[in-house]
Amino acid sequence: MRRWWLIILSIIVMFVTLEVTGKSTFNATAFGTNKSNKPRLIVQNSSSIRIMPLGDSITGGEGGQNSYRRLLWFYLLNGGYNVDFVGSLRVNCGRTPPQPDFDLDNEGHCGWRADQILAQIDQWASSTRPNIVLIHLGTNDLGSGESPESTIEDIRGIIQKLRYYNPYVKILLAQIITTCGSEERKISFNSLIPNLANQTSTYQSPVIVVDQYNGFNVSDTIDGCHPNNTGEGKLASRWFEALKKVF
Repeated sequence: MRRWWLIILSIIVMFVTLEVTGKSTFNATAFGTNKSNKPRLIVQNSSSIRIMPLGDSITGGEGGQNSYRRLLWFYLLNGGYNVDFVGSLRVNCGRTPPQPDFDLDNEGHCGWRADQILAQIDQWASSTRPNIVLIHLGTNDLGSGESPESTIEDIRGIIQKLRYYNPYVKILLAQIITTCGSEERKISFNSLIPNLANQTSTYQSPVIVVDQYNGFNVSDTIDGCHPNNTGEGKLASRWFEALKKVF
């Protein structure tokens, strides 16, 4: 009789031990442990925000410049933001940047117009599906005789295609810097940007105007067109301030 009681008691002890061990294992898995055996919460969703810098050589970086993307990358990194620049390019207008210590991925296509970007955006957006896109386009269009109105329509098409691959994409749309070509045409083009933003912005996919025009001078360029270090600093700062509002 005592033997049966001992067997039953052993079974009860075994089940109690398994339950306690299971709970301990679950807690260690859910919260993790450090060297001092204190629980620490593990972040379950550590995915980064995909940002596509999209444009021409002002985005890509010309004349041996790093482009605004380098400074912006470090602004974001130092600000504690978990981001990933995305794009099909890892060079600056065909060259490795002088300081390639940042996320090099981009869609800064040197010499391209907005209609050329529109023709290729499906391929790039489908493979990267960006959460945020920084658009600085129009300089080459205006310089090659395209009208401000037709360039605006090409950018409208780009926005529509970006939304096809991510209906929640956020668009930061630049009023372009005041360099290269006719100042009058740039002023006309930039005046149309807020209207385009108002017409295309939605609650789930906002289009936000970023003023890269005012306060940018020819002295901020290396050749009258492309930003020097000072110009890149201005561009990066304004992108960063706009980005902080949409994170």
